[in-house]
Amino acid sequence: MDYPSNFDTPAFPAGPRIAVSRFMAVASCTLFVMIIFVCVLLLWAVRSQRIDPFIVSIDKLTGQWSVVGHSHGNGPIEYPYLWSLQQSVVANFTANWFTISSVSEENDAIWQTCERRTDCGTETILPYGDKKCSLFCTSGEEVFSDFIYNVVPEYQERVSAGERWIVDKTTIQIEPAGQIKETGGTWRLSAKIQSNVSGDINVIAFVKVARNMSSYPQTLGYYIADFNAYKIN
Repeated sequence: MDYPSNFDTPAFPAGPRIAVSRFMAVASCTLFVMIIFVCVLLLWAVRSQRIDPFIVSIDKLTGQWSVVGHSHGNGPIEYPYLWSLQQSVVANFTANWFTISSVSEENDAIWQTCERRTDCGTETILPYGDKKCSLFCTSGEEVFSDFIYNVVPEYQERVSAGERWIVDKTTIQIEPAGQIKETGGTWRLSAKIQSNVSGDINVIAFVKVARNMSSYPQTLGYYIADFNAYKIN
């Protein structure tokens, strides 16, 4: 016989109460096990969550959004933050290097020699779009000296002839040309320059990036230590 369920007899008056007590004990144990299982499952779910960041780049000319870097699976982000910082410096420097504006004041602002401590410090605040010292504050001394003595005279002749240059930022492509470290690296850049006289000019440039936090705080220490550009058409 099934004790105590089938012992509901005068000889065993406690049989039903024992059966109920056994059922409640079994149910309580089962519920306790289920609670432990759910807690373990929740703990696993929380620990499995991770931040999956990505970087979005917005082109100033077209307003187009594009993903610069994104992590996939359990691997690292395709483009580490130091890559993005260096690429930004390289792209802005190249755009300023190949800019010949129709407004002489804009050319003077980009090409002018400045004071690194006062004009390139983090406390320097310029209005949006102001290009003052933009080339000087991202250039090494030799690079900027070469630009002033060898490039600006040619640009001044083009200005006198009515020529204007602007870099089409949608065509800029930047890729590493060697090992990229936190201290800098060498990049290869290709871009198209739009000229009102010469038409489109395709160029390729090899840019060496170095780092000096004290002299270039506006770009988190990154600056152009060497710049070599070539016309490819």
